Amino acid sequence: MKTLIITVGNRQVGWRCRDGIIRSFGADGSRKDPPHLDELYQEFGVERGFHDPEGKYRHNVRYLSEIVYHRCKEKSDFSPLVLLLDEQILAEHYATPTESAEVILWGTDQPEAVSWQFRSMDTRWLAKLMAGAIQQRYPHLPVTVWNCSVDVNDTQALRSFTEKQLEDYIEQLPKEASWRLQIQTKGSVPQIASSLELIAAILMREYLVEQLIPQEPTPFFDPSHQSARSAETFHVVSLSEVFWPLERQWIATAWKRGDFTAAKVLLAAHRDRYEALYQLADRLALATNWSIQDFLKGIQGERWLAQKPTKAVTHKAQRQQWREATITRCPNSETVTSKFLKIWEFELLIDLSLQQANYTLAFMQFAQMLERLLFWRCEKEDWRTQGYVGPEFLQEGNYRDPTLGQLWRAWAQAERRSLTDPFVKKLEKVNEYRNGVVHRNRAIAREELTVLANASPQASPSEIHQGLLKVLCSVLNLQDMPEPGVARSLYEWGLQQLK
Repeated sequence: MKTLIITVGNRQVGWRCRDGIIRSFGADGSRKDPPHLDELYQEFGVERGFHDPEGKYRHNVRYLSEIVYHRCKEKSDFSPLVLLLDEQILAEHYATPTESAEVILWGTDQPEAVSWQFRSMDTRWLAKLMAGAIQQRYPHLPVTVWNCSVDVNDTQALRSFTEKQLEDYIEQLPKEASWRLQIQTKGSVPQIASSLELIAAILMREYLVEQLIPQEPTPFFDPSHQSARSAETFHVVSLSEVFWPLERQWIATAWKRGDFTAAKVLLAAHRDRYEALYQLADRLALATNWSIQDFLKGIQGERWLAQKPTKAVTHKAQRQQWREATITRCPNSETVTSKFLKIWEFELLIDLSLQQANYTLAFMQFAQMLERLLFWRCEKEDWRTQGYVGPEFLQEGNYRDPTLGQLWRAWAQAERRSLTDPFVKKLEKVNEYRNGVVHRNRAIAREELTVLANASPQASPSEIHQGLLKVLCSVLNLQDMPEPGVARSLYEWGLQQLK
């Protein structure tokens, strides 16, 4: 569903007079404009008198447009009305009943406390004239008139009024429908335009919001006979595109630190162009919550890889590579290899924590990954049968899962290493630090991580990360580092999209 909101101004409405000249309700002989308003009064045989007995304020647009509206209504004919700025927009976007659509015309009807000098320019009746013309030309198109009943110079009241109008409107929209808001604010008073644009900028967090900008002809009035000319072209600008240069930096910052939930919230306003990235942020948030299985399933097939937005921004070879990687990690039946690869996906979390200088969290993720890999070897090599893990039982004969302390000692036995071996002492130190964090609220300092990683005191977060991974590779007797995981690959791909 889409909605077009037009803020109605005097200059965007014209009338095709009997002599063929199109006269604008907003041209009153000032600023080198022709005296169209005086001529329109004459066209309708109405004397342009004064509102007040003192003859201080002449009748203006509000007075005349009310008379014209009632005459058109009586004849059921609004055809002479010319939509100087909006006709092309309606013809291109709303003329064909291909989707659910609505037009809202935003007029002004300020309270009596406002001086008549300003109230006389209100557009409530011009809005009704426009509504009549649009409904006559496009019978399928619902048209509603909203009248701003507050002082347009009262910024706070105007903003509150605008917000309430849109809130009420959105509430009655079908819940299941996707909504696109289009606004056209050229021609109206700046206060009304600014108020609507501000609220629209907020709405773009949830909805696609576009600004339609008609290009006024130059000159606006034909030099030969002073007829008002209509806009023949217009631009469509997504508000999210306007804010993208600034918000891209915020999104990239959130992405780098692994706050994919925050990145998703910011990307919601840019889904029209970055839908694949928005969906990926949602899935990577699962990975940072340690839900690796759900993350991988969320990438497979129709859930992300086969979606049109993803295909539009990725190469087929890259998608195939990701598809094969997820299948290897999530086969129909769990394998020894798939278990290992899922554990290795967690290396990204260590890196993200180090980049944020969150050394205690980075250490705990490292210790957790170490324990999982040791347990993986325990099951793969059946350390229980070999006596490396003690015969401890729970009720009904089920084995109790070994602790980290039992696992690193079992590893030492399996590798034929003594408890005084430097690497075994390092594993013992990890166990000691981990218990200190869990049991005694201990914090891990950067210096302690550099020692565990065999890194220099001046090592970068990336160097510390690589050092910790080498410790894990040593536990597995791996000479080469495993290939980067799916989470790592997609994380880096997302960063590239944000550059």
